[in-house]
Amino acid sequence: MSDQRLPIDAAGPIKLDDTDGHFLNPYGFVSIPDRENLPTELADAPPAGHDRYDLDRWTGTIGMRVTTRTPMLIPDHGRRAADGDRPDAPLPVRVDHAGRPQLAGSAVKGALRSAYEAITNSRFGVFTGHDQQLAIRATTDHALRARPAVVTKVNSEGGAEVRLVTSLDPRDWQGEQLRKPVQTAVWVPRELPCECTGGCSGRVGHGAAGEQASARSPEFEAWIYFATLGVFPLWRVAMYARPGQLCDESTALLRRDADRRDERDRARQRAAEAARRGRNSRNTGLVVTDHPLVRVRGRLHATGSTFPAGGARKRFERFVVTKVITGPATLRSTTRTVSKGLVDGWRAVIDSYQRAHESERNLKGNYGSYVWDAKRWRSLHVGDTLYVELDRGTPIGLYPAMIGRVPFPGAPSASLPDTHRPAVKRTALSPADRVFGWVRQGDDDTGTATGAHRGHLRVLPPDGTGVPGKDRIQQLARPLKLVTLNGPKPAQFLFYLGDADGAPLEGPARRAEHGYPDREGIRRVRGRKVYLTHAEVLENESASPPYWTPPVAGGRPEPLPVDGRPRFREYVRPPADADANDNAEVTTSVSSWVKPQTSFCLSIQVDNLTGTELGALLWLLSLPDSACLKLGLGKPLGFGAVRVEINWDDTRLFTGDRLSDRYRSLSLAPPTADPDLTAARRLVVEYDDLLREHLPQVREEFLNAAYGFVGAPVHYPRMADRSPPGVPAAPRNTTYDWWVANDKVGNRPGSVYGRRLSLGELSDPGSLPLPYDPTDRRPGDPTGNRPGPRGRQPGGPANGHNRHGRRHDGGRRNGRDDRRR
Repeated sequence: MSDQRLPIDAAGPIKLDDTDGHFLNPYGFVSIPDRENLPTELADAPPAGHDRYDLDRWTGTIGMRVTTRTPMLIPDHGRRAADGDRPDAPLPVRVDHAGRPQLAGSAVKGALRSAYEAITNSRFGVFTGHDQQLAIRATTDHALRARPAVVTKVNSEGGAEVRLVTSLDPRDWQGEQLRKPVQTAVWVPRELPCECTGGCSGRVGHGAAGEQASARSPEFEAWIYFATLGVFPLWRVAMYARPGQLCDESTALLRRDADRRDERDRARQRAAEAARRGRNSRNTGLVVTDHPLVRVRGRLHATGSTFPAGGARKRFERFVVTKVITGPATLRSTTRTVSKGLVDGWRAVIDSYQRAHESERNLKGNYGSYVWDAKRWRSLHVGDTLYVELDRGTPIGLYPAMIGRVPFPGAPSASLPDTHRPAVKRTALSPADRVFGWVRQGDDDTGTATGAHRGHLRVLPPDGTGVPGKDRIQQLARPLKLVTLNGPKPAQFLFYLGDADGAPLEGPARRAEHGYPDREGIRRVRGRKVYLTHAEVLENESASPPYWTPPVAGGRPEPLPVDGRPRFREYVRPPADADANDNAEVTTSVSSWVKPQTSFCLSIQVDNLTGTELGALLWLLSLPDSACLKLGLGKPLGFGAVRVEINWDDTRLFTGDRLSDRYRSLSLAPPTADPDLTAARRLVVEYDDLLREHLPQVREEFLNAAYGFVGAPVHYPRMADRSPPGVPAAPRNTTYDWWVANDKVGNRPGSVYGRRLSLGELSDPGSLPLPYDPTDRRPGDPTGNRPGPRGRQPGGPANGHNRHGRRHDGGRRNGRDDRRR
């Protein structure tokens, strides 16, 4: 059915060289060049109407075949729910009344629209949710600028006033000279015995929720004592209780002595463990001094967070002193006004924690209350405690923890050019909006979303002979647990954000101000996310059947040969690791899938399309055999790679003038289709020429993602292990450690640190492989930022585009003449 005389070459996947120790991320980005200088055919314009057929526009039906090249997952969530199965029960394939696989036309239309938006450089059809500020993990030096504070007033304008502690120093100190400032937040043991009769509620916090003005930060009186942790001086609570119910000083002294003995025992245990490992331990732990006790009043800042998540290594919460009642200590505090913008940033931080863990279940056992009780933390009330970051005495940020998350200056939407944002009026729609339909996003001045356009394309689901038989469903011998599918993480701005022209960022500092800006023109989102075809494991390729044969039983993943290369089944979830927080509760299981080489026949109805609009659609349906679009669940894992093609025998396309001639004729015979199909085929050539001339980088990136690459495994980032040379790192259920290593900052000379690697460009295949160990070379090393021979990335020449996406290498890449495409 495919006409190989069409101009899009069939060169196939690109081969990458020198990729040992590297992998490919499952997704990349198709660029979004400026739209101002595009041809008129791709510019914004009002859509055609539905009341008549325009004489110079195209109308008709296109026969289409969709053939699976890897297993396809079209899960039936409704059937699982109707059968009363558990939410985590294995998902079956959606089937019709005869048990045949059911492919919805809406799913195909969605896949086509996504691809159509990319190759026409249209506006984003949907960009909702990206107008909220995101946040990034703070660096350790962030804590040096943070001070504990208590909210004293909330303004009607959205701002607030806070009383922050600038210092809490011991008076008449008799010990060694202090080399570091005293920590201003007092340490509170999480498991502090309650020894004041009637003064405790029997749990951490010693106060029942709802009994005080601020249930989140209850007020107490406390006895505190002075201590040191290495060179860092600090205060620690000996005991605390509700105001007026605190024990006398003699009881507090007994508690301080018990704490001293406990800390000495801990230090001896650490020394013994170090000796057992053949090391010397100089860690003396917390040293309790004999400085007199101090009686204070303040508020408890208890988050309930654990370290690591779900672990028990965190021993202390914090206490914010608001008044020294008796004892040798000097408290200095000051009142500062925080703007509405800072309060909005506070909400953005709380929201970012919630989004980061929204798919997990045991939040209360694993994370702080600002994650599982975000609604309570999101709004500031008088008496609430928090940390305030200062810059020369001026508040510049509000946070729930000393080292947590810092909001970016702006939301991702500020880095999307205005001409690529969803259309706001019907008279200025991009090509994808005009063809597939448009609904205005957001609210207008009246508070309701208005404006819509019904598209000029419909995808009819397979019917009759177009539906494959039920034998095309493969029932798995046992339910298969899939690798956890990661949600989009735009907060990892190194992958999602580019410079002012959309090119990858080059090792920016791990600071919020280097991420999403608060205004246009500084950064640009990388483009439209597309999933790579897993070219090495397409059906009919070497060793693809064993790759898509699930292992018989669980156990440690083992590599298998794929075209002579060792590869792991990247879709199979490894056994759960009891020692790691691998989110086993969000695992998806399937009981069946649609087999490779299964074909669905569909029809696409179009009306009133311009030659360019139709040409772009036909171009998508004329891709070579080895170029795939993606459908269904599990696209990052290689599922759902499909070959789409036109069935010209079932295609009828007419321009409006020929339809008019038909209605003028009394003949029962329809007009001959051949002349118009020849013209329709010519539209594909014309659109390919348009892409080559005006959007060459978009064309190349889209085709490279559709072809895929061979020579490196495709999977989510993960750290290196002890696999033999030439064997990829074995699959793991946790991936955050790669991101942590990539962001790692060395605090000591000679320590390793991450290279702050960005995601490469699809138009430069050599920039795409990422190392399993992102700390294996230092920045500044001539080969540090480009692994491979002589400082070049695996796969061939360096990037052949300038910052504006224009080629400057004569049209060649990886030894192949790109002009053949």
